[in-house]
Amino acid sequence: MDESGNNRNENAPGRRLAPRERKEKIASILSRSGYASIANLSEHLGVSEMTIRRDLDVLMQDGVIERAHGGAVAPLAVRSLRMDVTEPAIDERIGRNRIQKTRIGALAASLVQRDQTIAIDIGSTSLTLAQALAQTDVRIFTNSLKIGLLLSTGKPRLYMPGGEVRGREPSMVGPMACAALEDYHFDWLFLGASGLAADGLFDYSLEDTEVKKALIARAGRVVALIDSSKFDRVSIVRVCQLAAIDILVTDRAPEGVLARRLDEAGVDVKVAPANMAASA
Repeated sequence: MDESGNNRNENAPGRRLAPRERKEKIASILSRSGYASIANLSEHLGVSEMTIRRDLDVLMQDGVIERAHGGAVAPLAVRSLRMDVTEPAIDERIGRNRIQKTRIGALAASLVQRDQTIAIDIGSTSLTLAQALAQTDVRIFTNSLKIGLLLSTGKPRLYMPGGEVRGREPSMVGPMACAALEDYHFDWLFLGASGLAADGLFDYSLEDTEVKKALIARAGRVVALIDSSKFDRVSIVRVCQLAAIDILVTDRAPEGVLARRLDEAGVDVKVAPANMAASA
């Protein structure tokens, strides 16, 4: 099934997609076409209709799709927003909006006090926060290998969970990484994402999102680090609803529906001033 609605199986006779890749493909199809039937998805992806139904149930629980008669649709909020499907490499993302991200990292670092225990999520903006905290007496948990390497010679006491190494970020993911976080409590969680919309925070990766959700469950306060280029953007999977966020640190105040939804959810929006990086 292509964007014009024609049926074709892109995966035959090639390898079968892994479950994560298959769900990402389903979300991508729906973001482009708006609707897809179970039968067409089954033929297109080369799996049974029962497998497609299970995938749709998972994606619906994550807020990525809505079920419809005989198939699924992209949520109305998602259909009207910009959809990001492919995750750029971390080194590419570091160069995007570097000044704004540095301001965000500096303001986020000013929230942290000595001897606190914080968790820093993966991402290029999270990396600027780690740089700002490199000489601070705090305990830092992170699943980002880049942040771990950066802080390995710094002042914070550094902890990392075990798990599978995911190459593009790179980060620690999977059941072992999630289980390693269950016995901890964090004063702060600084959370990254690929998009911020009225429906919540979104990210590219189902695997990374599992760790993000585990971190949220163990945090006293959750701070989203989002530069304004990510406003009104969605991706493959929803990390959390807006109500799960205590503070949004950004470089420009949101507007319109997004601003109203943040206010209704009780999110404290903090905008980093233009001179923040220089004065931090």
